[in-house]
Amino acid sequence: MDKTFELISTIILVVVVTIFFSLKSKKEKNEAWQGEVIKKQDLSDEDGDNHVFRLVFKTLEGKKKKVRVGEDLYRQTNIGDKFEKISGDYVPKRLA
Repeated sequence: MDKTFELISTIILVVVVTIFFSLKSKKEKNEAWQGEVIKKQDLSDEDGDNHVFRLVFKTLEGKKKKVRVGEDLYRQTNIGDKFEKISGDYVPKRLA
């Protein structure tokens, strides 16, 4: 009986976590905004091997948005650059 309860609890937990992250991802993908880069973050583990590159934007509405980007986009971006996030895309595009 204990093994069955443990199995069911684990399955329910996995389903709830999957639904949570799916809804969060869908919300981020469907957002649309324009903003300016106000901060660049290069986060790494203790060894410095695994990097996460993140840009922080201030939108025209005054909200802050944090977006994970690839290393190339991170390196090519400067504070003050203007970007637009189009609904349906995960990564914003630089405005000319």
